[in-house]
Amino acid sequence: MGNKQGSEFGGIMVRTEKSIYFAGDVVKGNIYLHIIKSGYHGNVVQFSIVGKEKTRWQTGSGKNSTTHYGKNVFYEDTVVINTFLDEKLMIGQFVFPFQLDLPSDLPGSFYYSDGLLASVGYKIKVQVISTSKSINDIKNEQEIIIREPIKEILQVSQEKETANLSTWCCKKQGSCSIIAKVDKNLYQPGEYIQIAYDIDNSDCKLNIRNVDVIIMSRLNIRSNSGSQYRVEFKINSFSQNGIQKGTKLQSSASTGCSLQLINAKHPAIVLTPSTAGNLVNFSYHVKINPNFEGCTCCSSKPIVQVPTTLLEVLPQDYQEPILQPENWQPQAFQPFIIKSNSTNPFNNNNLKNMANPMNS
Repeated sequence: MGNKQGSEFGGIMVRTEKSIYFAGDVVKGNIYLHIIKSGYHGNVVQFSIVGKEKTRWQTGSGKNSTTHYGKNVFYEDTVVINTFLDEKLMIGQFVFPFQLDLPSDLPGSFYYSDGLLASVGYKIKVQVISTSKSINDIKNEQEIIIREPIKEILQVSQEKETANLSTWCCKKQGSCSIIAKVDKNLYQPGEYIQIAYDIDNSDCKLNIRNVDVIIMSRLNIRSNSGSQYRVEFKINSFSQNGIQKGTKLQSSASTGCSLQLINAKHPAIVLTPSTAGNLVNFSYHVKINPNFEGCTCCSSKPIVQVPTTLLEVLPQDYQEPILQPENWQPQAFQPFIIKSNSTNPFNNNNLKNMANPMNS
């Protein structure tokens, strides 16, 4: 995973126990170093982790088009894992176990690239630093996925909207209110959201033909210059019958429904959890959209949006085995514990992918 760069002198690789972590977790892994030829000028083994946001989108067209860019390195740590006594690396196999404490307020990983770019990504990089201008560093990197932990208290989520209706832009038709709630504010992909809504149409002269109940996702991105862009996606939806003018749907007869958190058009695609970065913000909400009779296109409607958070919950014992090459008999070093130097983060493939020639 990631870019790899070997050398005629050998190769290096980093592998973590898992490919997915939560912010605040402890990342454990190994750095494998295989030197097959003497004469490499450099004896420092360095570890670094970088968290970076990127955005890009275009507005306008032709000569009037503008491309907006955003880049934010919100998390970065670099430490020296080991310094060999000999300034020229000796031939041999070496393994350096490490343990990294992640900050608890990191944003979740995210990637979207259909017509625009919005990404939040993390990479762990390891390298043996060359002291010769004619010899490149021996280096390797691995991407890891980070999810946001539960930050909210589990509770019912509710919103209310009231709007004054008019037809043909100027003919007043009274007001309508809608209260909508979902059974909780935190969900996992594939769960069902229990939705209830009350409609007070007693002061309105318009019938409500039907009510659309929709699960939406929303992507908000920013550039370094402060420009902003928003795009919304319909995840799942259905429609229910409305009510007549001058009537009220009492709370005791609330319209209840259940809607699953899946991509209705592509059910096999697992929904991406919510993330809250500086440049990239991805969220979900339940939308209650009433459709009135008559021409109300220039009038406001009582559209209710109830925010929800989508989380990813992994088993407590989730762990991927760290494999090592055949005939691998390394010199093992004591685990290196890395404490984050960042006080404010916002200012697994197999070993066969190791930088060649690993198995020579």
